[in-house]
Amino acid sequence: MRYAQLKAFHAVAAYGGSSKAADRLALTQPAVSDHIRKLEAAYGSELFLRRRGGVELTSFARKLYAVTERMFEAETEALELLSRARGLEEGSLSIGADAATHLLPLIRRFRERYPKIGLRLVAGNSAQLLSRLDRFEIDFAVIAGAPPQQDYHARLLREDALAAFTAATHPFARRSEIAFAEFVQQPVVLREEGSVTRNLLLEEAAHRGLALANVLEIESREAAREAVASGLGVGIISTAEIVPDARLHSLRFGDWEARMSEWLVCLATRADLHLMRAVLGLLRR
Repeated sequence: MRYAQLKAFHAVAAYGGSSKAADRLALTQPAVSDHIRKLEAAYGSELFLRRRGGVELTSFARKLYAVTERMFEAETEALELLSRARGLEEGSLSIGADAATHLLPLIRRFRERYPKIGLRLVAGNSAQLLSRLDRFEIDFAVIAGAPPQQDYHARLLREDALAAFTAATHPFARRSEIAFAEFVQQPVVLREEGSVTRNLLLEEAAHRGLALANVLEIESREAAREAVASGLGVGIISTAEIVPDARLHSLRFGDWEARMSEWLVCLATRADLHLMRAVLGLLRR
């Protein structure tokens, strides 16, 4: 049994003859008749009684027609759903980010352009988000640092300098600049493993042959900020993530020019999907 034969049978049954069925299917009448003949021959069952005024379904054909009616209704429903997805009138988009601040302008443009697509934001550090991307748990990840090109499609969102920050009551709060060696001699509040700011700091310390005097590890950006505000240590942050807070004071590094880049990333194998291209097309170069 072939799909074209069932399609021909359904059309003949629905429209009362091979001529009308041929018009609906954009086929010739002999082609439709050939499909019916082959279907009947393959299963040894008569489907239509040929009469002068047209055709009449056999009792067996009426049962088959009830099945094909459901089958092609489901096909029509599936095509309508796919058509809505292609027009971005149906579906959902999930994005992971360490800090949603970098993502808000893109999200605003996406909501304005595609208001019927559901949006979900999840949190995590760069390593966690890449892992979730690999498991197809999210569609995009905003991470610090460009990922391997062969596995991911990545677009640069922004690039910013790194800064130190302290509690407003800390002695360094009276200054605007700090040396790297001074910074690592203080108790330092660090994000968890997988955080790019943490990695950059530790790599630079190792390069200079310095060891951090005292480390407090905290798993979220907000909790790390609160720990610094409480006077538990100094912290490191991207200048793009500095928000007004009377409890905190930021300082530039006088002898360290590290920068942190933020990238919007999806799996390379999914980059040509319609939804992915819609998101990437909204990025302002």
